[in-house]
Amino acid sequence: MRGNWIVAAVILFGSWRAPVRAENWPGWRGPTGYGVTEEKELPLKWDAKSGEGVVWKASLKDLTGHSSPVVWGDKVFLTTADKQTNAQEKAKEIPGHYLNCYQAADGKLLWSTKIEGGKEAAGYAIYAVPTPVTDGKLVYAWFGSAVIVAVDFDGKVVWRQEREGPFNLNPGITSSPILYKDTVVLLCDEGRGIGWLQALDKKTGEVKWEQKRKKTGTSNTTPVIVNVNGKDEMLVSAAESMQGLDPTNGEPIWWCKAQGFGASPAYGGGVVFCDAGNGGAGVAVDPTGTGDVTATHVKWKLPKVAAQYGSPVIFGDWVYRANKNTITCWDVKSGEQVFSENAEGLANMSSPIVTPDGRIYFCGGDKSYVIKAGPKLEVLATNDLKCGSNGSSAAVSDGRIFIRGNDAFFCVGKK
Repeated sequence: MRGNWIVAAVILFGSWRAPVRAENWPGWRGPTGYGVTEEKELPLKWDAKSGEGVVWKASLKDLTGHSSPVVWGDKVFLTTADKQTNAQEKAKEIPGHYLNCYQAADGKLLWSTKIEGGKEAAGYAIYAVPTPVTDGKLVYAWFGSAVIVAVDFDGKVVWRQEREGPFNLNPGITSSPILYKDTVVLLCDEGRGIGWLQALDKKTGEVKWEQKRKKTGTSNTTPVIVNVNGKDEMLVSAAESMQGLDPTNGEPIWWCKAQGFGASPAYGGGVVFCDAGNGGAGVAVDPTGTGDVTATHVKWKLPKVAAQYGSPVIFGDWVYRANKNTITCWDVKSGEQVFSENAEGLANMSSPIVTPDGRIYFCGGDKSYVIKAGPKLEVLATNDLKCGSNGSSAAVSDGRIFIRGNDAFFCVGKK
């Protein structure tokens, strides 16, 4: 009898599966920093006109910004700034900055904290471009006026710090903060030999360490933390080099000649891939070296990558990149072009997301494409929110996709 009970228990508990926890999307390009998610079975179809697949829509009227949303649990965070008139922008007035918190389930605005701006005047109304980052306790937001804040989950400002300009950045402060252990890392590659990389104490905002970036030009990319042979590396796509840095102090581990400017690095298949993000060259590097690895660890190069804005993504044997109306794929081992196919109306300013079931999502406020990973272009779905693609990239969590447009913020998925 006891033996039968044991068998029954084994069958019962062996067939039981714990519920799958929703993945948080804590910062720029998700938990990995290079657009790879563990979320499966994300929605394929959504449409603004019919409402199909649209769970909720929140207005961003009279607000501007190009930052991407981040998600932690049942909360979604987004930075914004007041829209400016041409006269206000010309007068270098600093608009209001905000960190908004929405309820993930229905889009209800839980709170909007106004942040006192810094002294740096930014052109093109780009005061809310860097994507915030969160550790589940505080949200860290870096604004175009050179002010960074930590805000708790109730909307209270815990600390606020400013950085002294003027900055020589084109078009302005766009690199997003990242977290590493007990620090918030800010990259400011602004050329003129005065760029810097800083690690701030998460609790106070005080600088724990700083590295001057005297040999790098102006760049708008965001660093990525990866583990290489059991050790953490901070990958940086700089204006004149691809770099692997020690994230505990910013010291270089390896570097090679490369042309970076606006695209953040992708990681996968044993290589780091980056390109200029402005139609310039691309390079794939084995990140296991030390020192100058230009002659030893560069796996392949591309003389020109016809892409602007956004960043690439790697899945399996392939590297994918969006350009205006085009999706291009290269072999990750050789750099050989696998295909370059038309994708009319593609949201090319947004960086793609790849799921473990081999779907690649190119999502924006206007036309989005979902394709199947592989050596040929297989489009699974096209969708249109008719809200304009402003460069923001999507976030995913709990089977839903959060997409920012020009004047509205959407959640798509199962209702």
